Amino acid sequence: MKQRTLTLMILIAIVLCAAATWAQPPQFPSLSADMKMTGHRGEDSTGKMFFSGETKHMRMEIAARGHNMIMLVDSTNTANPKSTMIMPDQKMYMEMSAYGAGPGMRQRGPEIKPYDPTNPCASEEGTTCKKVGTETMNGYVCDKWEFTGKENRTVWISQKLHFPIKSVSQDGTSVEFSNIKEGPQDASLFTVPAGYQKMDMGAMMGGKAPQ
Repeated sequence: MKQRTLTLMILIAIVLCAAATWAQPPQFPSLSADMKMTGHRGEDSTGKMFFSGETKHMRMEIAARGHNMIMLVDSTNTANPKSTMIMPDQKMYMEMSAYGAGPGMRQRGPEIKPYDPTNPCASEEGTTCKKVGTETMNGYVCDKWEFTGKENRTVWISQKLHFPIKSVSQDGTSVEFSNIKEGPQDASLFTVPAGYQKMDMGAMMGGKAPQ
């Protein structure tokens, strides 16, 4: 596998993973959903999301630029969520901190997290928010909020789930969830399949490609 391809996958995965945490209440419900993300240059990627609110785990399956990736996030320790990037085509995986992306990388994607329905921007320093309406989005009645701060965005938050059905940033980056199915998720979704090789991220970023 070429170094350039692996680096691209790592960067995409870190950005996506760092956007999903359970650091603030309320916690996510348990559900699965189809996901569509659009980058600021108009490029689309699609995937699936699985959330287990009871165990504070998340799984993101995404296809982007011809690459298939899976991200697992374990937020049982909310102070230091752990994430795992799985590359099913290569049967490899890497472990990292969900907060280890570094400055300038962690904030590039729309945030996928639970929101306080009464004041969804309360935990975001330097950000204010204003409710501007109520709309039905993909079968869910949502409160539409405009966030103003370091990164302006509009978020449609489900009244029932406290979950962002859609989020659009000022640069055009967006994420939208559809085909949402509520209910407990199988624990096996949040584990690395047997037989996968663990990859050293430090060696990778230092220019040493796995053998």
